[in-house]
Amino acid sequence: MIELIQQNKFEDFKEALKNSEDLQIHEYIYDILNDQKVEINDESFSPYGYQIEFLEGLQLFKALEKSEISPDYLKQFSNLLVHLAFLMSAHVQSLAGEAMSQGAYLTDLGHVYRFKVYPEIRDGIQEFMDLLQTRPDEAKAVANLAAAKAKVSSSIGNILEKHEIGEDMLQFAEHFQNVGETEMAARIYQGIMNDFECESVKLSSGIIPEARHVDDRTEKEIEIFSKAKAKFEKLTGQKVQEPNRVHIKENQQRQDVAESVVPPAPSQPQEPLQPQKPNSSESSTPPQSSKPGLLNKIKRIFGKN
Repeated sequence: MIELIQQNKFEDFKEALKNSEDLQIHEYIYDILNDQKVEINDESFSPYGYQIEFLEGLQLFKALEKSEISPDYLKQFSNLLVHLAFLMSAHVQSLAGEAMSQGAYLTDLGHVYRFKVYPEIRDGIQEFMDLLQTRPDEAKAVANLAAAKAKVSSSIGNILEKHEIGEDMLQFAEHFQNVGETEMAARIYQGIMNDFECESVKLSSGIIPEARHVDDRTEKEIEIFSKAKAKFEKLTGQKVQEPNRVHIKENQQRQDVAESVVPPAPSQPQEPLQPQKPNSSESSTPPQSSKPGLLNKIKRIFGKN
């Protein structure tokens, strides 16, 4: 089919679509090319086929965009694909919630057909967004795709870096802000700041404002926080007061300097330090990642359980 599109053989392309029995997306493109009105809803595709249908549709769209197809046909098809992406992301998010209720990550249940998720749909949504951003009057479509990508990222967050999820949330907020959804954008920026604050600040009571907090965040995580803060302040006019932090690298440098100027040890022997007694209240359970908290908050933004 791709070759037929590239050769602008649309009659042959329509015939291939008509004879296809594999995917529903082929039937809808066929209807569009035959000037039939196409409207899709939750029942237009099988939920378990959303991902394959979207990936196939994206490949066809990429070819059609470079062809001599009517702009009106291309617009109808892009609208259909945006809607499909949104349905797909909501379904993936629902599956992730169901998997979590069973004590598992969605990506760990790939051997079960109904839980199968293709991580490449995340990149596919981004690629589709990038294509639409070059076209006029697609701001709302791009905003919907940004929301869809953020949903997918929150659903497969265990195989992503924390900053990757943050980047998707920033993108989500920025595009919603671009289409006038400023209240939602502000909430997302604020949520990002909360989630990308360093752990010592999160655990602090705040009773001593001047206390220093060790900042254990990565440079990318700090960058996400800073971008969200700047955008939140510009959007709302509110100034965000930051705590006194010392980054872990800076803290280590200070320790190295301090050790380099330590005076010589006294000549008389000193008492050895006694080993610290283990605290019985400490658990042997390994520390948990901060991702679950982030993902739960993302789900609350979307209004999902």
